[in-house]
Amino acid sequence: MTSTATTSTATAPADEPTTDGSTDASTEEFVYLDPGSIIIGSNVRTDLPDAKEFRRSIKERGVLEAVTVYRNDEGQYVCLRGQRRTVEAASVGTPTGLIPARVVAKPEEADRIVDQMVENIHRAGMRETEIVAGVEELTLVGVSAAQIAKRLSVPRPTVNAAIAVTKADQSRNRLDSGDLTLEEAAIFAEFEHDPDAVERLERRLRWGHGLDHEAQRLRDEATERAEYAAEVERLRGDGLPVLTAEEAAEVEVTAVAIEDLRTAEGEPVPVEDWPSVTGAAVILTEEWDYPEPATSATDDETADEPTDDEEEDPEPVKVFTATWVVTDVEASGLVYGSRSHGSADTESGAASDGADDARAEEEAEAKRQERRTVIANNKAWVSAETVRRDWLAGFLTRKSAPKGAEALICEAVLTGNYTLSKAMDHRHPMLFKLLGIDVPSGYYGAGYEECQKIATKATTPKGATMTVLAAVLAAWEDSTGKQTWRNPTGWDARVLGVLAEWGYEPSDVERLLLGDEAESSADRDADSDAA
Repeated sequence: MTSTATTSTATAPADEPTTDGSTDASTEEFVYLDPGSIIIGSNVRTDLPDAKEFRRSIKERGVLEAVTVYRNDEGQYVCLRGQRRTVEAASVGTPTGLIPARVVAKPEEADRIVDQMVENIHRAGMRETEIVAGVEELTLVGVSAAQIAKRLSVPRPTVNAAIAVTKADQSRNRLDSGDLTLEEAAIFAEFEHDPDAVERLERRLRWGHGLDHEAQRLRDEATERAEYAAEVERLRGDGLPVLTAEEAAEVEVTAVAIEDLRTAEGEPVPVEDWPSVTGAAVILTEEWDYPEPATSATDDETADEPTDDEEEDPEPVKVFTATWVVTDVEASGLVYGSRSHGSADTESGAASDGADDARAEEEAEAKRQERRTVIANNKAWVSAETVRRDWLAGFLTRKSAPKGAEALICEAVLTGNYTLSKAMDHRHPMLFKLLGIDVPSGYYGAGYEECQKIATKATTPKGATMTVLAAVLAAWEDSTGKQTWRNPTGWDARVLGVLAEWGYEPSDVERLLLGDEAESSADRDADSDAA
């Protein structure tokens, strides 16, 4: 097939043909060719990596660097260098339909092999530091992050990470020295202003863990502090003497709840008098409210699993509880309340009362510890959920399913797993979210056409398997919540276990689903310091 040339420029005088019929090496010609007409010649590089961004760049901007070709005895153009550019351009097309080509003399076979080997042996992808530098230059001339990603055909998260690193000198220096990857440097850059946060990230790095979960916890804690501060300001606006988190931490050892104190006469302090007590203040504490589950329309109907007409147990809600305290009991003139032992006539009775008090205090402390654990793990679960769903969204872009996927799908389908059947009944809402598709709204079949579109895109066995796996994983994810770590099922352990095998790193609270002991942040930090 004859190629189409739009430009032909001789860069050296044309020489007479040699005795063997080939053109002298000093003759070069630049032309624009139809990539589909170029014959792909022998090449020492046999792999053609699957690079979506590379293909997108060619389709949008064409081939920017000329390929090298020569004419065979039949006058056809044969690709010498630029095999990948030629193949991809023929596959996806270019804006003009043509690619630039440098026409050279047909080389000796030994020269061809040597040249191609040298070209590939010394080829290396751009270092992450070079990407950062290039992105920085583009931002300085006013190119937006979105445009940088589009024009370079680089994933937006990579561009965002590069921009973040350009604004943090310490993290950038560590990237330049090879101490951090670009992704790690971007996380450190986000918290570079907070030494405590940086130290927590360093601990995770030293122990060989990923930074995603710790970074999300730090973000969530910052949000919690902002919410706490906003509630303090709101209550102060109502006239209450609310302590900030820092102020509460300073007095938490000496502060005593007013309801536990008594007047000099041994009487409780009336609620209306609390604001006038010397040293009175309000401390906010976070609690989780577990609403009562909604009842079914017919109370006598029971089932092992909720029906479409029933509401599942609602998610616990974080609430702020205001507690009135006295920061200086002596200055307040109040006294500690205590049980009256005046009627105890025997030492055995006093001892019994003392034992009861001790037992009651132990029980109270156990409940307080349980409440602290619930609060900590609920917060940890929310953070882990964000990281896990981001990971799943990226995982579901795979073209083929990983090893073990078929067994998981088979188990979900044949056992009639409730998470999958529920998702099917509701048209896979979480699947749409993870795939970045707007969730259909409405009743009676809403989402059927959208589900059909997802299904029909899977035109190969590998694609179909991956699509079904996505539905199974999304169905499980949709069933999880703060209650999952407290009451994990066998299916929870099964799914999280395979996710871990496929590259996901579960957080401490998620490991409860696998039967592991959860380690608190404080315990983990103490262990790290001891090491």
